[in-house]
Amino acid sequence: MIDSVRHKAIFNPETFHHPVHIIGCGGMGSRMAEGLTRMGVGVRQQSPIHLYDFDVFECHNIANQWIDIGNIGGNKAVEIGRNVRSLDISCDVRCYLEEVSEHIPLSGVVCICVDSMQARRAIMERVVEENKEVICVIETRMDAETAISHCFNPHNIKQSDCWWLYWHSDKEADHIGGCSEPQSIISAIYATTALALKQFEQFARVGDTDDIANRVYFDLRTLTCTQEYWPST
Repeated sequence: MIDSVRHKAIFNPETFHHPVHIIGCGGMGSRMAEGLTRMGVGVRQQSPIHLYDFDVFECHNIANQWIDIGNIGGNKAVEIGRNVRSLDISCDVRCYLEEVSEHIPLSGVVCICVDSMQARRAIMERVVEENKEVICVIETRMDAETAISHCFNPHNIKQSDCWWLYWHSDKEADHIGGCSEPQSIISAIYATTALALKQFEQFARVGDTDDIANRVYFDLRTLTCTQEYWPST
């Protein structure tokens, strides 16, 4: 039984032919880039990894992001691109030192790993929903006590509507719970990354976002996990 389940979950980079765009290369985005590279994404030209971030790394980022002292002061997209190539020199990784806007030609899988709820909304409304080349969105949220990952087709009206039900303003988010000290959230970052990577595996294996867990909520206080399967038609 275990062998059967493991076989079904295997990600095969040889058969995955979509680009992956990671928007935001901080705590979540950098770990997503690491995980996807270790899985084999980007090692074929048909699945390049695109990294987007206009910010720079600071010393306090070492506590919870995929960097070391040599990355400090560098642009986040560029430095994570270097880290990706240090894992696999042949990886096709492309870095953009800018904020994502409607003129950016996104396609394939888009991973939204930004901090602001307003930024999530802008990316969805201005870039993703009008772009038929995007076939899957993986969007993550976390704080010191919660890990959440969404995986859905932004052009499936019912799935998109479900995602919007969970959007809230940044002001509301301030009352939900903070991230606490940097050292206290590394476990939450790893937990959220694991959820997102498993959803990516499921999408890559079946080719769509139907019949997979579209929302996974992990309560890190009680170590309990709940899943939602959103309608596809």
